[in-house]
Amino acid sequence: MSKMPLFFVIVVAVIVIAASFRYVQQRREKMDNDAAPLMQKRVVVSNKREKVLNDRRSRQQAVAPAGSEMRYDVSFKPEQGGLEMRFRVEAAQYHQLTVGDKGVLSYKGSRFVGFVAQ
Repeated sequence: MSKMPLFFVIVVAVIVIAASFRYVQQRREKMDNDAAPLMQKRVVVSNKREKVLNDRRSRQQAVAPAGSEMRYDVSFKPEQGGLEMRFRVEAAQYHQLTVGDKGVLSYKGSRFVGFVAQ
């Protein structure tokens, strides 16, 4: 009987440590992006991807569809060659872009700032 509370305490401790690690990692990434210089590159929009984010399991959605949130990712490939860059964008920015658009991409670290089509 005494092993159950010990096991519960260990599980809770692991969850707290993992959550703390993720929080610190996100804060560090935000600080790095804030400190990064504004970069601009001539690019081509190479891919657009939208993904449904929801907090319900498949059986729950079969009974009542979830009010889903969307996540929007856009990939850019430099015109002069190089590695493809992927950024998470807002819905309005996502819908303004079309695969094949050429223009100037502005970004700070791993944060998307804007895209001006040409």
